[in-house]
Amino acid sequence: AAASLLGTTALMNAATFFPTSPLIQIGDDTDIFFTGSLSFDFKDNLYSVADKKSAALVTFIPGFDLQYAKDSPLSANLSVSRSFLRYNKSEFKDLEEGQDNIMGSINYQTGGPLTLGVSSSYNESARNDNLAGLGVDNKVLGATLVRQANYSHSLNVGYKLTEKINLNIAFINSYNKYLNPVKVQSTVNKAGDDYKDIAYNTNTLSEINTKSIPININYKTPSEKLTYGFSFKHDVSDYSDAPYFHTQQKVGPPLGTVDPVARPTGDPKKFTQDFLGITVNGEPTSSGKLHITTRLGYLIADTDGSSKKSVSYDLKVAHNLTERFTHEVNFIHDISPSAVGGSLETDTLSYSISYALSEKLSLSFHAVKSKSTSGSTQVDTLDFNAGASWEYNKYIQFNALIDSLDSKLKNNPSSNFKANSLNLTSTFRY
Repeated sequence: AAASLLGTTALMNAATFFPTSPLIQIGDDTDIFFTGSLSFDFKDNLYSVADKKSAALVTFIPGFDLQYAKDSPLSANLSVSRSFLRYNKSEFKDLEEGQDNIMGSINYQTGGPLTLGVSSSYNESARNDNLAGLGVDNKVLGATLVRQANYSHSLNVGYKLTEKINLNIAFINSYNKYLNPVKVQSTVNKAGDDYKDIAYNTNTLSEINTKSIPININYKTPSEKLTYGFSFKHDVSDYSDAPYFHTQQKVGPPLGTVDPVARPTGDPKKFTQDFLGITVNGEPTSSGKLHITTRLGYLIADTDGSSKKSVSYDLKVAHNLTERFTHEVNFIHDISPSAVGGSLETDTLSYSISYALSEKLSLSFHAVKSKSTSGSTQVDTLDFNAGASWEYNKYIQFNALIDSLDSKLKNNPSSNFKANSLNLTSTFRY
């Protein structure tokens, strides 16, 4: 998972090198950029399970970005792309279905203290590493990649109370849907008889619909190097059942009838969370070499009437050792709804390094240690990755990333796994 995040960050940073003049301009207000990426991936553990299967993959992602009136009080953006995938083995043919990504936003600067923004996004993914981090059964993950669609819609209202004090209130609705569930076949033994068990790979999962209201008041110091804030957030997450199918048939002889297996009852239905805390962001020293991003507070999480109180924090410290060398450490503790039902408590420690060899070539290293606890299940992971980024010209950039992940499921060593991967990507924007 960390590899994916780092790779995404690298591509986003790469966009700063790309030209701002569009290929197509309609009138004085509308610009259209064509975008694309071509990547090669090799993974020695495609399904993120103990029984490894290796695969090589080529992905082509064409798309476009439309910008309307970007320098005007009322502006809009629309980004659309689609992934085309090809694996090196015919056994992965069913995984080659394309994935769509759409994101749009509208922002309005009133010219006074009020600002408004709305945004909406839709993206599809097919992956197992995030579910493996929750301790999902090897038998389920080993059959295919779990495919899902993720939706997010937000409304943001900002108000400048004074020259130094800002108020921001938002409403965010995010939810997911599992797509194209796959039937997984195995053999189970009941009372000495073998049964053919057929079940969807989504049977044990929950779809989550979260509505969130964050409220932030920020004060910028006279030096404008630091911003202090108060933060409150109220979340309500509703669980719904993922697609379900489950049958069992006695293998025989004599051959038994196909008997449906009812969906288990008692799964969590609602998760709520209230957070209250402080934030401190900016440069605490006069040299400007140190930058902090901190959120520290107290939360109360409730799952169907069972509550848990905890300190919550996200503390990030970045230091520019030289003009070319930057390193960063990040500590996170949080509680969130879990895709397997109930709540997920996570502790994450990460350290990253970036070094610019030249104006066009940079190197990076990232290490992440995390512990995820959901009910009685605890998963410990250690992830290392290293990358390089090269700006070929103002239109094209190349990125390389290697990643090594070690995941251990406490009290269930048969589900432990290791995964290594290589990613080579070229990106284009014109």
